[in-house]
Amino acid sequence: MSNGVRGFAPRSLLQLVLIAFSLVLLPLILLVIQNGRSLDRVNLLAQDGIESAVIDTRRASDMNDLTLEMERAIRRYAVLGNPELRHSYLRLLERYRLELDQLLLGIDGGPLGASLQHQLIDLVDLAQASGEQIRERVELFSAFNRDTLALDQLTRAQIDGRIEQLREHVTQVRRQLWMLSAALGGASLLLVLLFTYLIIRPVRQLERRILNLGAGVEPEEKPVRGPAELVALGDKLQWLHQRLRELEAQKLQFLRHLSHELKTPLASLREGADLLLERVTGPLTDEQDEICELLVHNSFRLQGLIEQLLDYNRIQQVQVYQESVMVQPLLEQSLEAHRLTIENKRLQVSLALDEASPLADRHRLKLVLDNLISNAVNYADVAGMLRIESRFDAEDYVLTVANTGQPIPERDRERIFEPFVQGSQVRKGVLKGSGIGLSIAREAAVSMGGRLILNTTMAELVCFELSLPTSQEQGTRDE
Repeated sequence: MSNGVRGFAPRSLLQLVLIAFSLVLLPLILLVIQNGRSLDRVNLLAQDGIESAVIDTRRASDMNDLTLEMERAIRRYAVLGNPELRHSYLRLLERYRLELDQLLLGIDGGPLGASLQHQLIDLVDLAQASGEQIRERVELFSAFNRDTLALDQLTRAQIDGRIEQLREHVTQVRRQLWMLSAALGGASLLLVLLFTYLIIRPVRQLERRILNLGAGVEPEEKPVRGPAELVALGDKLQWLHQRLRELEAQKLQFLRHLSHELKTPLASLREGADLLLERVTGPLTDEQDEICELLVHNSFRLQGLIEQLLDYNRIQQVQVYQESVMVQPLLEQSLEAHRLTIENKRLQVSLALDEASPLADRHRLKLVLDNLISNAVNYADVAGMLRIESRFDAEDYVLTVANTGQPIPERDRERIFEPFVQGSQVRKGVLKGSGIGLSIAREAAVSMGGRLILNTTMAELVCFELSLPTSQEQGTRDE
């Protein structure tokens, strides 16, 4: 059945739906037709049975009345000798004979019917006898009446038997209808499941492709099997994936070229600003000195942006080399780089590190730590706290960087990890941020097999949590 289902490929979704509805409705239509025929047959049998039962019962009852009228007529004829009474007797006798013949066609009279027919001959001969002879032989009616009454009882018994047979037949037909209904209903259910599978299977394939597309995973190479519309949609998703890969490659190439092209004029600007500040070209006024300082600060800011772009580009292209890395020396280097800002803002730095070492790429881990500490230092309150802790949790190395400051609004908690997106809080550092630092940090953490999240369980602190693997099985991962 599986191979047959795989080989069945309707040309279009509309064709598949029409075939599905037709085949699902076919057993139900057959069931309705068969039920109608069975009910008509049972109804016809019931009508015939009831009609014949009523007729035979009435005929047997009429024959009992006729025997009494015949006996009364022949006795009056024996006394009065009126020929009209004799003719009346003979008419009643002929009527009885006709009723008996019709009754014996509907029931099995057996010996009783033959006996009554034989007695009718004697009763016909009785009409030719004289009055004295009639009075002597009128006792024939005793046996005739008794047999007629017995025939009435036999008729009623056989009618009861026919009614019982009809009831059993109705019960059997009802049982057959239930069995047929169950069989055809089961067939309809199987067809529903079959066509549901035929429709859902390509939809599930498309769903997996869309999820892979969103996650940046290479899509399945086997084509989507199913209606033409869904197959075409699968081909378009494949084309879209290839197109996105080309655009991503073009973006990375653009960032790489842009970063390198910006470095040359930036170096000239910094060199010129430094020469002016050193008074190489002569003394400067206070206003000129202030302008030169602005040039120097902004050149440093531009250099930082370029380096972040290069880091972002490098993370997505360079292979990850993981090893056991000591975190404390890297943290101390990052804190030393921000020492002036920490001292100017009078921040209290608290370090509580576990001795465990995570598996990480040293350069990428340094990028993560630099961005987290830079973010914490620049957004921390003046005279606030910077707390860095690490722990070993369920085979993961967890590092938290927390600072006192304005809480991050719920609407910004995921957007802050997107490239070039900044939250709504005011940065308290000297230079304006680029909005790419946290994005680089998360990309680097994911590339090392870890994760970077905003921990919202600390009500008084803004806390970022970095988790890294500590075992080779969990840590090895190529980008």
